[in-house]
Amino acid sequence: MFESKARASTYYSIDEAARIVLAGRAAVGSVSGAALDQIPANHRFYAGGGGSVRGYRYRSLSPLGPTGEVIGGRSLFEASFEARFKITDTIGLVPFLDMGSAFQSAYPDFKEQMRYAAGLGLRYYTAVGPIRLDVATPLNPRDGDKAWALYIGIGQAF
Repeated sequence: MFESKARASTYYSIDEAARIVLAGRAAVGSVSGAALDQIPANHRFYAGGGGSVRGYRYRSLSPLGPTGEVIGGRSLFEASFEARFKITDTIGLVPFLDMGSAFQSAYPDFKEQMRYAAGLGLRYYTAVGPIRLDVATPLNPRDGDKAWALYIGIGQAF
């Protein structure tokens, strides 16, 4: 069994004072050399939640078992895009779009359903980093998904 995951992020300041910053993140993962049922659950991939696809429950985006339970996948794709607007020296607004899912195949199969979420974040900048408040909503929810989710944290989402 071979397990790998790669993550990259980039930031682009629109203005010289860095009051408007475009940010992007992508992650891809794969487990190959074993069937899904031979991979321990803690080595499978899951998406969803504050560090993944905001708007969906933590680790709720993955293949489902025969009774509808989340079982994890052999591969993963996630991407996030943010526009970070610094309104004052201590307050910022961040509209964002997240997407992703875990897949049954060893490599992300984009023919399977990807999940998308959009939201708006509020940042309060402190000496130790921004305090983050994000509200997100699934754009293509499944049955049982909540209409919105709230995330509170310290530091940027990525």
